[in-house]
Amino acid sequence: MARVEVVLRVPQEELKGTALVTGFPGFGKIGYVVPRYLASALGLTKAGYIITSRMPSVIVMEDDGVGLPFEVYHGGGLTVVVNRAVPDPRDQVAYCNELASLASRVGAKYSILVGGLSREYEPPDEKYGYRWLRNTHYKGAGPRAPQIDQGLGVVGPLALLHIFMEHYGVPSVMVLPYSSVTGVDYDSALVGARVILEEILGLSAPLAGLEQLAARQREELEKIAEVLSQEEEEKQRRGGTIFM
Repeated sequence: MARVEVVLRVPQEELKGTALVTGFPGFGKIGYVVPRYLASALGLTKAGYIITSRMPSVIVMEDDGVGLPFEVYHGGGLTVVVNRAVPDPRDQVAYCNELASLASRVGAKYSILVGGLSREYEPPDEKYGYRWLRNTHYKGAGPRAPQIDQGLGVVGPLALLHIFMEHYGVPSVMVLPYSSVTGVDYDSALVGARVILEEILGLSAPLAGLEQLAARQREELEKIAEVLSQEEEEKQRRGGTIFM
């Protein structure tokens, strides 16, 4: 049986009523880069980590120390879960269930899920650079762009997390910047960060600082993406699969 444990270094009450932001590495690594950008740009502090039955065997050195595969940051009314890797397929249901359950237990204001949407589906002369969707519990203002087109879908752990947020009654909105399928798409990550900060959270987005942070972290993120890709390839050789 899959085991998933959220280990907090702060009292759970400190997460009460916060907005939860998270995603998973997928197209353009958007679901990793955006939460990581936000945690750095907003000066959030590490609040804990998540353990699974089949932990990815990788750690990375980042600007705030050693990064574990799955870490929790908080501060300023936000809880940000940075997933540097994708949970093993055998752990994904339990992982997403536990994360949505945590959001419910702490009375999360809402969750903001972020991932990449293939540029294959980007309309000509697109002016927004993203699409979005929400669950039935989310009643807040939506971003300015249209919602995702009928017939398109989301697969993998991001879809599972949306399902469990619906199940636990946690209001949830998903932001999907159009992105390259391979590599790290920094421009699309900045689109996602801007939408989350300005259009959903209603914050004055430190975009200049975010762009500077992106420039500083570009080489770091490329190295991290390479390390994580090697881990995924090793999993595939061992018989597992990683998908988004």
